[in-house]
Amino acid sequence: MNKPICLFDSGIGGLTVLKKLIDRFPNENYIYLADLARVPFGDKTKEEIKKIGSEILEWLLKFNPKLIIMACNTSSAVFGSQILALSSKLQIPIYGMIESCAKEIANLNHSKITVWATKLVTKSNAYKNIIQKHNPEIKTEEIACPKLVPMIEDLTFNLPDKESIIVEYLDMTSKDSEALVLGCTHYPLIKENLLRLTDLQIIDPTDSLLKDLENHLTGGKDISWNVPTTNKSQVSLYTTAQVEKLERFAKLYLCRDIKVTMVSLNKITV
Repeated sequence: MNKPICLFDSGIGGLTVLKKLIDRFPNENYIYLADLARVPFGDKTKEEIKKIGSEILEWLLKFNPKLIIMACNTSSAVFGSQILALSSKLQIPIYGMIESCAKEIANLNHSKITVWATKLVTKSNAYKNIIQKHNPEIKTEEIACPKLVPMIEDLTFNLPDKESIIVEYLDMTSKDSEALVLGCTHYPLIKENLLRLTDLQIIDPTDSLLKDLENHLTGGKDISWNVPTTNKSQVSLYTTAQVEKLERFAKLYLCRDIKVTMVSLNKITV
């Protein structure tokens, strides 16, 4: 029961996943690694991401995790169908960000949806391939949004500049699209902006992931009655760079003062 749930991302985006996990499963313990030394992942090659991801997974194994979450759509896209084989090899459940959401979208009554994501995710057609596998009737467009992650990670952006970048990508989004998938874990941090700027249904893949995790962690039982009024989760944060930055975002989005530990993952450099 005390084994932690481990998550990783290139930067602070995965904190959006961690926040929802803590809210839904407040009795679990969590370990989060931000690879801020190599952020962003989205502009790297598949080979680089595989090396980075394998290195991080090896590091997380020392915590004897209950399960591991690739809280990063880019890593999830690169490892793709290999995630299941990797879970079997390591004998630890591993979850990505794409599979659960794409399957759920395939069951929605939409004719067209749009995915905003990193260059590597869109190049891989990661969402489109799974959605069309389950429902070829749904048209899926994937738009690379390279300006969003740097903007979100930089708290000095003022609101007009931030929203002008968001509008730039909304203008690229098809007018007949019915929903917008936030295909990067950073993007939920601009959800409030999006709700002001568009009438599109906003889909956060973390919500679909939580449903799958509920089955794994609770055996399909409804645990809402057992959720305590105070948080009991223990959260440990690690980063490969910029300790102060992760502490600042953790306080901002997790509403916790957490001391961040610096770690060195120097087997490879990219």
